[in-house]
Amino acid sequence: MRCATRTVLALLSAVLLLAAGLAAQKTDSAPALLRAATDKAVVDGDLNGAIKQYQTIIDTFKTDRAVVATALVRMADAYQKLGDAEPSRKIYERVVREFADQKEAAAEARARLGSDPTAQKPGVVTRQVWTGPEAFQPYSSPSPDGQYLSFPQQRAGGLAVRNLREGTSRPLFTDSTGSAVFSSSVFSPDGRQLAYEWGTSKDLKFDLRILPFTGGEAAQPRIVHRNEETARIRPYAWTPDGKQLLVLRSLKDATNQIAMVSVQDGSVRVLKSLAWQYARLSLSPDGRYLAYDAPSGDGDPTAPRDIFVLAADGSRETAVVQSPADDSSPLWSPDGSQIVFLSTRTGNTSLWRVPIEGGKPKGPAELVKADTGQIRLQGMTRSGSLYYLVQTVRRTNVYFAELDGTMKTAKAPVLATERFINSNLGPRWSPDGQYLAYVSRRGKGADGMDSAVLVIRTLETGEERDLSMPKGAGRDSSLMISPKWFPDGRSVLVKGFLGGKEDLFYRVDLASGHAELLPGAKGAGGGAGGLGANAISPDGKTIFYIAQEDAGSTATMRELVRFDIDSRRETVLKSGQLFFSLALSPDGTQLASARNEDQSQSFYLEVMPSGGGETREVFHAAGLLNPDALAWSPDQRYLLFVRRGNNESYVLWRVPVAGGEPEQIGISVTGRLVYPQVHPDGRRLTFALFETGASEIWALENFLPRARAVR
Repeated sequence: MRCATRTVLALLSAVLLLAAGLAAQKTDSAPALLRAATDKAVVDGDLNGAIKQYQTIIDTFKTDRAVVATALVRMADAYQKLGDAEPSRKIYERVVREFADQKEAAAEARARLGSDPTAQKPGVVTRQVWTGPEAFQPYSSPSPDGQYLSFPQQRAGGLAVRNLREGTSRPLFTDSTGSAVFSSSVFSPDGRQLAYEWGTSKDLKFDLRILPFTGGEAAQPRIVHRNEETARIRPYAWTPDGKQLLVLRSLKDATNQIAMVSVQDGSVRVLKSLAWQYARLSLSPDGRYLAYDAPSGDGDPTAPRDIFVLAADGSRETAVVQSPADDSSPLWSPDGSQIVFLSTRTGNTSLWRVPIEGGKPKGPAELVKADTGQIRLQGMTRSGSLYYLVQTVRRTNVYFAELDGTMKTAKAPVLATERFINSNLGPRWSPDGQYLAYVSRRGKGADGMDSAVLVIRTLETGEERDLSMPKGAGRDSSLMISPKWFPDGRSVLVKGFLGGKEDLFYRVDLASGHAELLPGAKGAGGGAGGLGANAISPDGKTIFYIAQEDAGSTATMRELVRFDIDSRRETVLKSGQLFFSLALSPDGTQLASARNEDQSQSFYLEVMPSGGGETREVFHAAGLLNPDALAWSPDQRYLLFVRRGNNESYVLWRVPVAGGEPEQIGISVTGRLVYPQVHPDGRRLTFALFETGASEIWALENFLPRARAVR
């Protein structure tokens, strides 16, 4: 009886002690509460009561990682002594997964798992943590515990955060001007602050700011760095003590610097100048080294990239990953023993790692995950989970549709080819109607550039032949790569680019595969314009195309240009308007164009003599018209165009060239319908369909060697 009384009194005393400590949170320290809970388990033998106290300690001191990790291990021990293996195992696995930086607790948890013959050691896991339009956040990194990801609210002009575990979002701060542009962000080591780049769409001036992670109406950002010489300043990491930020700073002259910025006064310490090269940065967990990627060789920005490690004081630099392939996007592991990176050394983009010691490679690089596709590494958590973005899924396919005698759709469209599904676009019938040319994208090549091939399909047999394309002809920044046949049927016109700055025309010989540059056409500047929609005259001597007009503030305007191949002579047929599509009549005498007026959503279809002259309006209406979607019927009686329908649908229409009301021809699809063309026999139609899906954020877990999980 006395023993029971003593036990009850001890229990009441411990409960009162714990309650008082939780109320004031100053009376008792975490170690004292841990001792009290441990005494309850060991001295009193009250394992269930101890488990409750450990849980209270975890809830109370949740920002103290050392205390939480210790309490979790002891709670798991208590469950194990009760014979309840399942919760015990899950808690140990949580400690290993989420508290790898707590050396003793993680080691004890791994030992407990290793001594349990029934425990299943976790293997490599890939899980989706967010999908949807807002998930496209290429420059945001996860919080240290992997629970949060910040992102801009474009419509509200503010900054928000996504709780990746609960699947909810909330605003942190709203910018009332509505003109703000938010870029990259990174959490502080304790997860309580966010550093981010912020600017305005009006003057494109950017500064570096810090915002308390608590957010809310009262939260206000603090400007850390603002300088007239600074054009952009992207934060990549905080130093472990939270006093400095590792940034990539771009100056007004477009040169870049790797630098440290003081969180207190915004002063800048330049570690390395990169001229006109950009880089992606990562700071080692101990803050002693930083890794970055940069072009190899003579600094050509289009050259394959290598990975370098630079001492944080700028004193020493080492190339840690070098290969003929593109090696990029370095990230340090939580213990600093490895660098994870992307590489194209196997032909396709894959995830690799290289062991590091003292800022130098300790061994050869090893493959982690093959054929990842086009992903962007966002960051790594303390537990070693790698977060990455699967960029907006784009599906481009080529279709055939049968037409009846009135040029209306007779049957539903079908895929023209099942090779490399979701990667094909730009279909074009040959002049004799026996072949179809189209472009097929094949990911990134060994040089890191987007690669594509020209495919020639024989309609009678279905046989397809792949031909190499000029450098840059398949780059993602342009959809206007539909090949155009020369009238002899032996070569096609494609568009490539030079050094990322100029759009150029090439003539590809189908027998030899040789690509001949056709110099002289306007294309410098690339960007939103460059060399746009184009067509070839029936005699093969003239190219018609849309070129961006180089006129400073009016650079959004376009020109309709006629280019003579032999003389290299250009003639501007029309300028000063927003042209976005053109099509040459089968006999080569008339040039049709589609344009907007004053960048409104009213479109105009017009026809003019191909040699120049007065323009005649065929049709105009309010609404959105698809670029790259204008074509003639073989008999030259109709113009085909694509117009936005209801519920995100796109509808193919025709309108009489002589004038009259437009009518649908029976094709309505979800997605962007581009490059429509009727076969010379008038009984078949081809087009490409461009569909955009949601972006996805994934986490790759348990892929680091267990022996190196902690140091």
